[in-house]
Amino acid sequence: MQKLKQPPVWLLVLTYVLTLASATGALLILLVDWEGTFLAVVAYTMFGVAAITLSYTVYTLVRFAPKMRRSIIEWAEKYEFTHSLLRNYGFRTIILTIGSFFMSVAYGVFNGVLGIVGRSIWFGALAAYYIFLAFLRGGILIYHKRKKKNDGELDNDLVRAKTYRNCGILLLILNVALSSAIAQMIFDEQSFSYAGWTIYAFAAYAFYKITMSIINLVRARKQNDLTVQAVRNVNLVDGAVSILALQTALLSTFMEEGTDVSLFNTLTGTAISLFAVGLSIFMIVKANKSIKQLQTENTNGEQGI
Repeated sequence: MQKLKQPPVWLLVLTYVLTLASATGALLILLVDWEGTFLAVVAYTMFGVAAITLSYTVYTLVRFAPKMRRSIIEWAEKYEFTHSLLRNYGFRTIILTIGSFFMSVAYGVFNGVLGIVGRSIWFGALAAYYIFLAFLRGGILIYHKRKKKNDGELDNDLVRAKTYRNCGILLLILNVALSSAIAQMIFDEQSFSYAGWTIYAFAAYAFYKITMSIINLVRARKQNDLTVQAVRNVNLVDGAVSILALQTALLSTFMEEGTDVSLFNTLTGTAISLFAVGLSIFMIVKANKSIKQLQTENTNGEQGI
């Protein structure tokens, strides 16, 4: 009991590994028809182990989280990369964007393959959407690489404003692919689908995604770097699309047979599409005003010299 109250490192590691393994195994078994088979014994065993280890994991995290947090921060402060990741919000935003970029590429290729194999316009539209999304995020990353190489030669504020404007333009193009996917979903009665209980996991992820997108957008407004704001605007649109995907999955799963769900999908899809267009126009107008102001300041500065 004393070791459980004050667990050594090996016990913590073992608990976390068992929690992850049992929870993952339980979710995987839910994807197959396990009732009435030998998998039932395995499933209930994993459910029990997951419940016990998860409860103990929560206890350890609550009790030792402050100490663990201090230790992690002290370790991160020793290295330049982790220090910047911890303390520099703009740097952290760009690093996370790199991961999002590769995920968008992978998901776009995946939907493209499904569209080619199944000759599906639906998957083709989704592929175009995610490829454009990757292209948009990649453009921001290219700017930062260019800025790093040419530091001192570029008017950084002007380049940031132009990057912000270009993101708004590309977001308009992205909306074409998004609108095509929404149209295919409505007219061909297509929808996202998730097997078994995984729909609840996706629902939690979708709400987490849109919530963090809003929170990060508010934080980005406090930053002077327009590229950081551009990233957060793009993520907000992506989060809204996740909510639309969740809605179509929930309606197709839980609505009674014969219910016309096209009205709900049309309303939500149209609202998201209009929101994306409005945000794009806002970005373009804001960037143009900023560019004109910066160019005027540069001209006045040169004349003063």
